Amino acid sequence: MIKQSAQSASVKGFSLIEVVLAIGIFLVTVLALVGLLGPTLQSVDEVEKTDEVSSIVNTVNAFLQNSPGIATAGSSKFDTIFNAVAPGHATIFVFRAFPDSTSTDVELKVGFFNETVGDPSASIVAGDIVSGGQVRAAGPVYRVVLSPSSVLPEQYLQGGSNPTRTNGMFTMTDSTLANYEEGYFAMEVRIFAESAGAGYKPDGKTIASLADVEPIFTYNTAIVR
Repeated sequence: MIKQSAQSASVKGFSLIEVVLAIGIFLVTVLALVGLLGPTLQSVDEVEKTDEVSSIVNTVNAFLQNSPGIATAGSSKFDTIFNAVAPGHATIFVFRAFPDSTSTDVELKVGFFNETVGDPSASIVAGDIVSGGQVRAAGPVYRVVLSPSSVLPEQYLQGGSNPTRTNGMFTMTDSTLANYEEGYFAMEVRIFAESAGAGYKPDGKTIASLADVEPIFTYNTAIVR
């Protein structure tokens, strides 16, 4: 009979201390990865929001510069926009919407709200967002408020070289088109994100109430004669 030696008969393995250390290292690694996950997700969210704002800005600029439906009969696009914005402010809505109750596709909608424009394609009505209690907007609705900009020549601004804000906006000393001699009209653009529910009303917020709301983005743009 062959006898096993004591050395070959013994079974080698990990000690309890080694197992505990391995588990500890594993848990530390997992916790480090979890800690990195939060900032990573936040960065992704910020990138998505930046892309969305960039898209809204590009849409508004393209609409103001290129839409032929803005100009009213007997007026140019410049005249129509000036007459809408210079006396105080004008509102544009930008959002994605279902064309009808049966469609699953969405289309981009952009237009002036409660302003006289040359063609209905350049305007938005309340029914485009919520119709008969049915929400047609697919996602957030962006309220874009246009008002005179602080970069206008100081003789046109209330406060002159130190223009003052009223309800969060700069105002003009004279909003008569015939008295405006510049070849451009600069506007401040403030963008607000809103959620559209069944009871949503586009005209439910006053310009005074928006003065206390932080816009998601503000920039300046201009139109030329």
